Amino acid sequence: MWFTMIILVFVFTIGMTIGGLLAAPRDPVRPIQFILFSLFFLFLCYIGMITGMFITGWIGLRFIEIVLAILALLFIVACFSRFHPTLGFFHPEDKILFSVLALLFFIMGIEWGLLELRTFFTIAAALLFTAALGLGLYVQMQIRKALWRYSYIAYAPLIWLLFVTVLKLL
Repeated sequence: MWFTMIILVFVFTIGMTIGGLLAAPRDPVRPIQFILFSLFFLFLCYIGMITGMFITGWIGLRFIEIVLAILALLFIVACFSRFHPTLGFFHPEDKILFSVLALLFFIMGIEWGLLELRTFFTIAAALLFTAALGLGLYVQMQIRKALWRYSYIAYAPLIWLLFVTVLKLL
């Protein structure tokens, strides 16, 4: 039960972070971005869950959690280094950020497969992720509206992810 709660908080935080990062570009967010990120999350986590079902005895759960924390930290560093003031964090020429995110989602699915959490959990986590995307976008838009003079406010969602990543390691 404890692992499930930590996983759901991590999924919610990643959704909030990505939703907040979607608010960074000057152009408004299109609904297709929400659908694509949600399907990207669902597909990669589901494939990872199926893979995790077959490697149950080979990899320890603590090792997977450490790899997830390292990938989340790499995602934060990649966001800091790949930000473009006009295009935001997710621009078409950037393959590194999407690769780190894809690997993060896949390893999350492997963790779920090791814990024997199956299809229903993956679909529920994808719905939670989608709701967190919307909430993260809304919160970040309100923060941007209140603190519009500060350019570094675009990095605020990464603080949420850093905090929960450190908590996941405990």
